[in-house]
Amino acid sequence: MITSAACGSGTAGTPGPGPGPGPVPGGVPQPVRYQPLTEGLPPIPQVDAPLAIRVIQPVANQPRPSVDSTFVYGSVGTGDVALLVNGVQVPVAPNGAFIAYLPLPADGAWRLEAFKGRERAEATVSYRAPSTTPTQPGPARTGSTPEGAFPAPLAGVVTGGADMLATGSDAVYARPTPTGTYRWFFPRGTRLSLVERRRAQYRVQLDTASAWIDTTAVRVQPGAAPAAPASGAMQAQVVPVADGAELRVASGFAPFLVNVVDGGVTVTVYRAGTATVQVERNEFVTGATMTAAGAGATQAMVSLARGAWGYRASYRPDGTLVVRIRQPPRVDAGDPLRGMRIVIDPGHPPAGATGPTGLYEGDANLAIGLRLAERLRAGGAEVILTRTTDAPLELAPRVEQAVERDAHLLVSVHNNAFGEGQNPFRSHHTSTYYFHSFSRDLAAALVAEIAPVVRIPNRGAMYGNLALVRPTWMPSTLTESLFMPIPEQENALRDPQFIDRLAEAHARGIAAFFRARAGR
Repeated sequence: MITSAACGSGTAGTPGPGPGPGPVPGGVPQPVRYQPLTEGLPPIPQVDAPLAIRVIQPVANQPRPSVDSTFVYGSVGTGDVALLVNGVQVPVAPNGAFIAYLPLPADGAWRLEAFKGRERAEATVSYRAPSTTPTQPGPARTGSTPEGAFPAPLAGVVTGGADMLATGSDAVYARPTPTGTYRWFFPRGTRLSLVERRRAQYRVQLDTASAWIDTTAVRVQPGAAPAAPASGAMQAQVVPVADGAELRVASGFAPFLVNVVDGGVTVTVYRAGTATVQVERNEFVTGATMTAAGAGATQAMVSLARGAWGYRASYRPDGTLVVRIRQPPRVDAGDPLRGMRIVIDPGHPPAGATGPTGLYEGDANLAIGLRLAERLRAGGAEVILTRTTDAPLELAPRVEQAVERDAHLLVSVHNNAFGEGQNPFRSHHTSTYYFHSFSRDLAAALVAEIAPVVRIPNRGAMYGNLALVRPTWMPSTLTESLFMPIPEQENALRDPQFIDRLAEAHARGIAAFFRARAGR
């Protein structure tokens, strides 16, 4: 819950406005001014307005976190204010913003008192009390496979997801451990050998490795033979297509793993046996091989003159695995953006962070995205914005736009927030994220240009299992430039000139990525 009260100075014998307690007695603390964590950002302006406490985080009535200390931030509406949070004085920025990192209150309540001259305001933000109602067991599962290892492997077929792997969120994912990151992506129709069920996951036997997949994505086929046969001849061919090349493997719907590597693409098919491959060579495809890859797998290596830009994968009705390998676009080093089709995704809504004085991350992201689009178009690029208004757009349609429009790049523009319990005075940094190895250079090129503009610690290009960086059809990255809760960083994102500089940094990073690929 949240409660608040305030009072004006009034005159002797005259009640102040609202239900306040009257004039503030002597001994009021003196204001302590907030010192920015980051030098070189636009100065925070002085605000002289009525005293009004607004707590952004924590949200009233949210569950109590399981941490010793956490952050609290918001605004008191005006500068030159003395602020106490649970008796601890907290510095206040000239525009009224504040942020603190304090021990979690034992009673679950944050009590704020603000003083400015003879004005005083109070607010209390409380966590939701823990439930005392015993958790009731859910309904028993009926018709499901038993818990634990199976006496013999069961045959399963992927029924969830989509027929095509391209967006990274369409096919069904599997993990190397029950809680690990995504590694395999299986289109609908993939046939699996199931050897164990643990709660809501099946363990899939591949070769010597295992993959864990959600039970809701798989249908068990009673009486059917498990997955692909242990051995048998596999025919494969590599043929040129309009946008690159296709590897076609008579896999019998066997599971697979695609990796983009230096000089080509490897496709591991989890089925053993003799294999032959026919290759139609051209200026893009220089060769292909198929070799045994352990006891129960076969690996195809497609060698490429210019590397792979991305890929998509699906099965034909007869079980043939088709991996379409996308060739890189031709780039002019002197004009690297010319002719490139780029999807810019201003992150959020829904969700997203809010700064101390109420700036919503989605609005900041859109401002950057719109300016970035202008700069890319000026350089000759075709730009597609996933959104141009504040209407909510879920994650899947954003990525689908990039795949459907055959974009050369996808860049999702964000600003950051803190996880519960993080110390904001130690944890703020700029970073970019990628999922596939062929997107790492794009993430690195962007953060190299963004970091000197935002002037906060640079954590560089980082691996992240995020929906906007999982597409397989093109390089993609997500930028996290600044932290919304930090007063001077939120203030910078309100400054049009700073937004211009940040958008220009994004544009330089994108151009540098393309320029590095000129002549390939």
